[in-house]
Amino acid sequence: MDYWFSVKKLLSIYLNPVTVTLELVFLGVVLIGLASRKPRKPLGPKMTRLRAHLGDLGVFFVILGILALFLASVDPVANALTLHLERQHPPLEERDGVPVVTTVPAAIVVLAGGQRNAPEKPVLSSLTRQGLARIVGGVDLWKHFPDSKFIVTGHPDETSAMRAVAQRLGVPADRIVEETESRDTKDHPRKLKPLLGESPFLLVTSGTHMPRSTALFRAAGYDPILAAVDLQIWPTPGVYDPYRPGLFIPRVAGLELTSTALHEIAGLAWSRWRGEVK
Repeated sequence: MDYWFSVKKLLSIYLNPVTVTLELVFLGVVLIGLASRKPRKPLGPKMTRLRAHLGDLGVFFVILGILALFLASVDPVANALTLHLERQHPPLEERDGVPVVTTVPAAIVVLAGGQRNAPEKPVLSSLTRQGLARIVGGVDLWKHFPDSKFIVTGHPDETSAMRAVAQRLGVPADRIVEETESRDTKDHPRKLKPLLGESPFLLVTSGTHMPRSTALFRAAGYDPILAAVDLQIWPTPGVYDPYRPGLFIPRVAGLELTSTALHEIAGLAWSRWRGEVK
């Protein structure tokens, strides 16, 4: 078992805005409770000062947690973090609705974005929002290059759901290839080598996920044609919904964007620390 893989996944669970802020608030409440608890016997000057400091520290943690949750939920922070990732690799340029590429791809590689398979769940509901957006974007590109292989890569449950959705959207079964051994973004380049060889290919994934994916593929010696999809903010954080609350009103959507962006930024930092990318 890969020890570092387990550590990374454990950290990714706990190091997100919701978990961190709730932990700060919880710790603050505990410290305030300890500081305000009536002692059974009179305390000396040092213990009295220590209890006072614990109470102050608890108040600080509560305020810090609430402030962090607020900032993670408002549009200026969420949009800035998301746009920072998405603008690094914009989507393919199009002319008259046709994507512009210098080389016709031999394959279209779609990276997994999660699945939620369950008995009797409809095919088009079997992927997460990110996973479905990636497949839809990949199928749209494949329709311009129908001679290309349509490669889906990820956990077997993910690739099975991705295949089903791609077929439902019109990709013939004999054009779809599943790579089922990848468990993480860093696995894709190595596991795909037997399928890709030196052939040119389109790399399809979410705009926020593209910087980390690109760095890992290039570090493995690939030069993919980047085709970002599932763009949330790019090219500008304009106001698209006239009924949306103001910029500084906390929103669940903003919290989701911030969480996704921080996950990708932390993942790229981890890959650099581990020497997986330069």
